[in-house]
This record gives sequence, structure tokens and C-alpha cells, in this order.
Amino acid sequence: MQGIFYIQNGGIGVHTNLIIVEGIPGSGKSTTAKFIKQHLEREGIEVKLFQEGDSRHPADYESTACLNEEQFKGILEKFPEHRKTIQECAKKKGNQYFIPYRDFFETDSSLVESLASYDVYELDLDTFEEVSLNYWKEFMEQTEFGEDVYIFECCFLQNPFTKFIAKHNAEPKRLENYLMKVSSLIRPLHPLLFYFYQENIDQSFHRVYEERSQEWREFFTDYHVNQGFGKVNGLKGYQGLLEYLEMRRDQELKILGSLPVRHELIENGDGDWEEYYEKIKEAISFSLS
Repeated sequence: MQGIFYIQNGGIGVHTNLIIVEGIPGSGKSTTAKFIKQHLEREGIEVKLFQEGDSRHPADYESTACLNEEQFKGILEKFPEHRKTIQECAKKKGNQYFIPYRDFFETDSSLVESLASYDVYELDLDTFEEVSLNYWKEFMEQTEFGEDVYIFECCFLQNPFTKFIAKHNAEPKRLENYLMKVSSLIRPLHPLLFYFYQENIDQSFHRVYEERSQEWREFFTDYHVNQGFGKVNGLKGYQGLLEYLEMRRDQELKILGSLPVRHELIENGDGDWEEYYEKIKEAISFSLS
């Protein structure tokens, strides 16, 4: 089967300041994000790329603890020897303190473990939604975009989907409502989203799954089958993981169809990356004209 491309929701000819790359793990997001950056830079465009796991991300918290006043005081009391450093690293927003605990990896492992227990992605869903939306607002309000193009990988769909559904088994409609709010916030940037999907997920994902470390396989499988959606639906092992990924693909495609974000769907099961990249360049050229 040939790769399938759909460009949806108009926007042709409108300059974009934000390109988003999404898809399940191993679908080519990271490589594509780097390709887009290199392509744009060859065209003389200033690009800022933020990939999965980047603690400097301006719109998605990574390895960052979120503590209320009482929790913050508790951390200071528990680690008095690091009190000054913690206070210097902490950023207060409203009644909450945000601490990028990756900064302490080479300082004190017990401090990192304590802060990790307050990770943004460990918050209850109501608080997470509030914190996440506020961060997107900050990105929009505090960034001077000009002609620069930001490239985000996986923070728009994957991370929220994992939080809302994999972890909390929230109704897809709640996730859709959240993404509608984010879409409204970033609309002035005329975002362009590339979404990679596969008709046969087992065929495309199995190779990636086997190439990853045993530690990654165990963590990734456990996270998606033993809590939230997976636990409620009785998912087990690798087969359960495939069921989750198929559900995620179907729900993400459905949600994307309802959002006011121009997106290109790329069925990349055949792995014809030369063809895919040509289509991606074509879509980008329309968005930067």
C-alpha cells in the first residue's frame, strides 16, 4: 500500500510559527522533526526545535516538580543542605512552585527522587490541566515569534493522551475539550501538524519494540497496560500494548478531525521516507509562503 497523505483544515498560504510532529513511539517523529529543522535552516529560516524529553521545552513540562506551599516547605526542611540551590531553581507561579529536578541529577539522588514524586505528570488531572494550559498561555504571551519557526515533538497529542487516558482513563471527550483549548491558544501561530500513523501497528511497532532496551520495554508496557485504561480494560503484555496503541491511533485521528489545526495525516507503514519527506516539504512550503 502506498503512503497516504491528507491535508486538512485549510490554512494554505498562511505563515506558520509552529510545526508539530506526532505519532506513536517509533513512528519517525524525532527523525522527521530533525529533518524539518535542517530543511528550514537551508531555506534561511530561524528554527527552534524542542523534542521529547527536553527540559527546556517552553510549553510542556519535562522532569519538573510542581509543589504547593506546604510541599515546598517540606522539601526545604527535608534537604536543608540544598536549601539555597532549591530556592534559586524554583519558580513560583501563583500558589505553586516549579522545580526542574533534572538539574539535581548529579547533586543528590534522594532529592531527585523526592522531587520526581511531585512531577507535573503525577498531578491529579484537574491540576494538571490547569498547569498545562497556563504553560501554553505563557508560551504564547512571553515569546516574540517574528518569522521564527518552532518545532514541537509529541507534546500536543502524545503526552496529554498518555496522561488523560493511559494514566487516568478519562473520557476521550475530556481530552478533546482540553486540546480544543490548546488549539485556540496557539491559533495565532497558524500551526501545522504532521501525524504519522500505521494501519498495521504490530508490523511497524514490533521492530521498534525489539530494538529498545529490556528496561524500556518493561516500563513502556507496564505504564500502558497496568494503570488507567489498560487496567480497566484488562490489557496484558505486548498484545495488550498493541490494543492500547490501536485505540490511541483511532482516538487521535478522530480528535484531530474535530480540532481547528491544519494537519497532514501520513500513513507511513511502507517506510517510503523519500516520498514522505517530499510531501512534508511541499506542505511546509505552502505554510511559509
